Amino acid sequence: MSAKSTLAIALTAIAAGAALGVLLAPASGKETRKKLVRKGNDLKDRLSDMLAQGQDLMDDLRDEADHLADKARATAKETRDRVKDKVQEAANRAAATN
Repeated sequence: MSAKSTLAIALTAIAAGAALGVLLAPASGKETRKKLVRKGNDLKDRLSDMLAQGQDLMDDLRDEADHLADKARATAKETRDRVKDKVQEAANRAAATN
């Protein structure tokens, strides 16, 4: 199961539990509605915070991936240049022996 679906299930369960708790608690309809709105806003705020943290993590991972890709390209270029130099040296030696 993906992290996204696990998060969605967890948030749904939390919301359902909170709603049931508020609905089953002895209170007037007006108080119950206020509690539901407050719980919904709290849940929305928590979800917004979690999404922001997730976005920050994705940005960090993207930056790290870009850094690693740049490093890999530089290493590949250095290796290519060294191989090219070695091939040229071998060709020069072979031409000198003829």
